[in-house]
Amino acid sequence: MKIREGSVEIEALSTYEKGPGKISSGFYNRTMQTSRDLTVSLLNAMKPGLALDSMAGTGIRGLRIAKETRWKVVLNDISKKNVRMQEENAKANSVDVEIMNDDYFCAVSSRKWDYIDVDPFGSPSGLVDAAIMNLKNNGIIGVTMTDTANLEGRSINKGRRIYGSASVQGVYSKEISTRIFTKFLIERGAALDRGGRPLMALRDGHFIRVFVSFRKGSGAAEAALNDLKTVDVAGKKVGPLYLGRLYDPELLKRMESFPFSDETKRIFSNFRNEDLMFLFFMNSKNGMEVKKMKIVEELQKRGHSAGGTNFHPKGIKSNIDEEGYRNILNSL
Repeated sequence: MKIREGSVEIEALSTYEKGPGKISSGFYNRTMQTSRDLTVSLLNAMKPGLALDSMAGTGIRGLRIAKETRWKVVLNDISKKNVRMQEENAKANSVDVEIMNDDYFCAVSSRKWDYIDVDPFGSPSGLVDAAIMNLKNNGIIGVTMTDTANLEGRSINKGRRIYGSASVQGVYSKEISTRIFTKFLIERGAALDRGGRPLMALRDGHFIRVFVSFRKGSGAAEAALNDLKTVDVAGKKVGPLYLGRLYDPELLKRMESFPFSDETKRIFSNFRNEDLMFLFFMNSKNGMEVKKMKIVEELQKRGHSAGGTNFHPKGIKSNIDEEGYRNILNSL
């Protein structure tokens, strides 16, 4: 079946419209389009270099990077069936890419890269070290984790073992899990004498997606650890997690003109709000909800920055303090 996404059209053997789907050769997951849109847009806004799509599947992410940016792209997959599909899809889209049929670790260590995409089915915990080690200085990794239940659900103890942090369930779980995963990537970089700087983070559907740039050197590694802290959330000790900026504001400006899909455009519009505060306010008082946009408009009217968040549909981010927010909420 043919699938159109961005500026490419590919052949896939099966499709999934929601959730993670089932791992198989040649499958296309519509839910991950936002992840791919943001990957292509981010790289389009950066100085071009050499990119590896390390687990390329049908090749759609790497083919879009090759066609919609000026980056040189290498596709890799251990499945021969996927590699044949990549070759056919590359030819059909008149895209010049190198294609490898190799193990992940062999592929990432075959040369030094400006960008490595790590998108496994499940936890990437055993994969990120190899990617970081094989980046050029100031290179970038884009990493997906789909085992979100380990940081948000009933298997939080397992998440502590895998990601080295105590998480929490409830309204703040999506932001906390995203910041814990970001912390994990920065810690792994620091262990390899690389200082990690987050560029962008996405928590959507069944997955977390984080982009981090790594600079070589023990000084950079030490400095990156300064934003990793344990905090108190609703009476519980949470973390350590990353408390710094999740988004590079200059990068976001350069990405604004990208032709996003409608869903990606909606998600992207909240990115400029996410670093206004740690966690977020809710749009309710005395057990009753107030329209979120009414609160946002009132905050802005009074001179505060404010907007929605992707971490909760009823959440509001603002640079106002908690007491000021409650006063405004109670006035409405």
